[in-house]
Amino acid sequence: MSGLAEYIYLGSPITAQQAIVAAYGWWWYHRRFGPNFHQLAAQFKAREYWTGEQFLAYQEQQLRKLFSRARQAPYYRKLFADLGVTHTSSSFETLLRLPLLSKDVLRTRSRELLTEPRRRGTLVFKTSGSTGTPTEIYYEPDFHALELAIPEARNLNWAGLTYRSKRVMFGVRKVCAYTQESPPFWRFSPAENMAYASIYHLSARFLDDYLEFLRIYRPDILMGYPSALTTIAAYARDKGQVPPQVKAIFTTSETVTEQARLLIEAVWRTRIFDRYGAVEGCVFASQCEFGRYHVSPEIGVVEILDGEGRPAPPGEIGEVVCTGLQNMLQPLIRYRIGDIARWALDQSCTCGRQMPILEGIEGRIEDMCYTPDGRAVLRFDTVFKGVNNIQEAQVVQEQLDSFTIYVLPTAKFNQHDIQTIEKNMKLHVGEVRTTVRCVSTIARTESGKFRAVLCNLPLDQRTRYKNNFSQ
Repeated sequence: MSGLAEYIYLGSPITAQQAIVAAYGWWWYHRRFGPNFHQLAAQFKAREYWTGEQFLAYQEQQLRKLFSRARQAPYYRKLFADLGVTHTSSSFETLLRLPLLSKDVLRTRSRELLTEPRRRGTLVFKTSGSTGTPTEIYYEPDFHALELAIPEARNLNWAGLTYRSKRVMFGVRKVCAYTQESPPFWRFSPAENMAYASIYHLSARFLDDYLEFLRIYRPDILMGYPSALTTIAAYARDKGQVPPQVKAIFTTSETVTEQARLLIEAVWRTRIFDRYGAVEGCVFASQCEFGRYHVSPEIGVVEILDGEGRPAPPGEIGEVVCTGLQNMLQPLIRYRIGDIARWALDQSCTCGRQMPILEGIEGRIEDMCYTPDGRAVLRFDTVFKGVNNIQEAQVVQEQLDSFTIYVLPTAKFNQHDIQTIEKNMKLHVGEVRTTVRCVSTIARTESGKFRAVLCNLPLDQRTRYKNNFSQ
């Protein structure tokens, strides 16, 4: 919604909001799931068991198209001329000659990346990163349909479900005003067979209402932020209120920690099928039936680079760099998406698919912390090993040798839990000062995401370690 439309919607009575969501959902459904969507989803399924050689040939073909279109964009036209890139250059060879594309360039020069003037029907998605400055992502309608078909074919279908399955979404949409003091904190979209639930009202006061809603609605699928589902799951576990079993859970937008996965799957008695993508549309990975993260090669060429800009060996974390192969309107070539990941040592999977396998998406570059002995540390899951009496926690680095851990405790949280956290921190990051603080709430980002790790070190101190991705 635009700012004005959102203001009007949130200020409307609940009955009016429900009518708006139903009408919008009908329009959205028919725009999303037309013939193009079904054709594209079928194509993704048909390519699912291609060999690695077939995928490479497809990428080579798409790169040729991409470079041909990119020459029509002011930014790439100048870049190609400066580097002496010709029409006869080999596609993969050309790709590796090009510099990395930063988020700052996309943010400040987005229209210079366009291969043609914006036309009627062009979709513009505006996202705000950590700077708060909007980034404009331009889509053609066909590309938008593709962006919807890929999670259908390689996320929902891998769990034996479809976009018509009954769903509840715990995502970014502000379905009701922050000031609303009583349920319902959800709105229904009958055309989509979906309920949109607010993630901004998941406080202890209202969690019983959410559980009652889930008992009545009985969805087949839960979707959304892992942190939102973890909040409900922890409450249900502690209160002994078992929600109805669902067929599958689909998570996105945040890293799924091992603790969160175990808790969510235990409470709803099903499996999580996590997906990894981006609004920029240049990468898509999802978990198969055996839990492996398969990268869909048709969406983009994915590189994982070490601190020197070289390919990171399998098993070692590095920076994710993506080249989108489908968005010909606004090509993103060797785009620094801002994530850290690693290729799996074992690139074979019981499912038989020959798509590249990630061992996991470790997190965001901006979530890296640093130790006095020069190490970069990303994941803090092990810090909470053996601690079961917390609902959620956030690790904040204040100084090189000082961390604060904010804990949203359960009633059973005790001194032994604090000592366990402090001991685990020393095992994880060495001799640092650790302060554990119990709080009643942990702030979300503007888009409602939960950040498990925050680094508040000055930029000059981070820069000292920016090329070190190893733990």
